[in-house]
Amino acid sequence: MTAARIALIAVLMAATCAAAQSRRPGTNEVYFGIVTTESKDYHFEGGTTASTDSGVGFNLGWAHHVSPHVSAGIEIGWMDIDYRARVQPGTANPNAPDSISGTIETGTLRFVGSYNFLARNFTPFVTGGLGWTYVDTNIPSGLPESFCWYYPWYGSYCSTYVPTESTTKISYNVGAGLRYDFGTGVFRALVEQQFIDFGGSYGSDGLTQFRLELGTKF
Repeated sequence: MTAARIALIAVLMAATCAAAQSRRPGTNEVYFGIVTTESKDYHFEGGTTASTDSGVGFNLGWAHHVSPHVSAGIEIGWMDIDYRARVQPGTANPNAPDSISGTIETGTLRFVGSYNFLARNFTPFVTGGLGWTYVDTNIPSGLPESFCWYYPWYGSYCSTYVPTESTTKISYNVGAGLRYDFGTGVFRALVEQQFIDFGGSYGSDGLTQFRLELGTKF
């Protein structure tokens, strides 16, 4: 058998598997993936500006398939993003630093739903979610604090903690992508917008994220 014939058979088998009816209904799945976030510029009230680099994080999720088309579940995500900011001093504080830099750490918990357009192993889909995002700027908000406790097996332990500016806000996401089911395995690739409602004069803002995920059904 020639190499060309072998390649043709492989392509036909892959196409047949992709076109086959899925076995999603009634199953659960868990999945893990890598998330990348695009860089972005921000402009704040008072003249301060900031720029974030592209960031890398992780996403862990669980979903239940109600039908071949509809699933619902929950996701937990983590992300680190480096940033640089040019600070506009206030009228009562002309000696404020001109620029600052650091790393923003975020953690998101959200409830999600997805709709698969085809009842087949290979299908485009849309997804959306609503939850909360914890944001830690790592900017010190107070003096260092020392604390001690008795650690099991090791005895007394002391450390120092520096409080930082952080907040927890409502967040939501919308996205679209492609899904492929192979046996009990799952592969998903999608692009989404993650919005965080900061409130106040700034309101909500969105970040473009790209996700590659692998999972298993059971």
